[in-house]
Amino acid sequence: MNEQKKYSSKKRAAKKNKVQAKKSVKKGNKKRTSSSKIKNKSLKKQIVALKKRTTWKKIGHDFFQSFKQKETIWLLVLLAAITFFFLRFSTHQVDGQSMEPTFQTKDRILISQNSEPSRYAVVTFEPKGKKNESYVKRIIGMPGDRIQLMGNALFLLPKENESKDKVDLTKDVPDGTIKVIVSAAVMKQLLQYERIPENQYFVQGDNRLHSDDSRVFGLIDEAQIEGIVIYRYYPFSKIGTVH
Repeated sequence: MNEQKKYSSKKRAAKKNKVQAKKSVKKGNKKRTSSSKIKNKSLKKQIVALKKRTTWKKIGHDFFQSFKQKETIWLLVLLAAITFFFLRFSTHQVDGQSMEPTFQTKDRILISQNSEPSRYAVVTFEPKGKKNESYVKRIIGMPGDRIQLMGNALFLLPKENESKDKVDLTKDVPDGTIKVIVSAAVMKQLLQYERIPENQYFVQGDNRLHSDDSRVFGLIDEAQIEGIVIYRYYPFSKIGTVH
């Protein structure tokens, strides 16, 4: 009887141990499952964070590339503008009193290199036999203007003022006729012409008492003309277009 009780006690103890072992295994599984879930969550968070970093990195890279492209485009536009400017325009500093009061020494002017010369336009040109020098003068006589000489006096009639009737400019002076005194060399040069030849111009400084111009060296060729003065950009007190 006592042996049966001992056997039953042992059996219950074994059963109890078995149950406890199962519970421990389940707890261990639960812990492992929970731990696994935590690890999975952490991994997911890392993946999300990595995706976010990758997205921001891509956005930053795209922005930088876009900025670089825009910067390159603006640089090309700027270079094109500078090239265009130097192909179409040039600058000149006035030196001397021949164009007073229009210009003073040290005035800085902008020159259009592709403009068509017109009457009374101010031009810069390279005088014959004086390379790397530049004169500033005003166009007085245009190609096709009638010219007539009397002694050392040149009578110049603009073609737009000319009538159909031929007149002696030294006697009957139509409106608009310009009279200037020229040197003997210029008088000799002009004796062969009745009109200013094509592509040649008679120029004169605004300060006639202190100007070496076509009265001294004769007509200038269109090929000598560097450009038309269109703007004065210095001194700032006189900045503006040129007339």
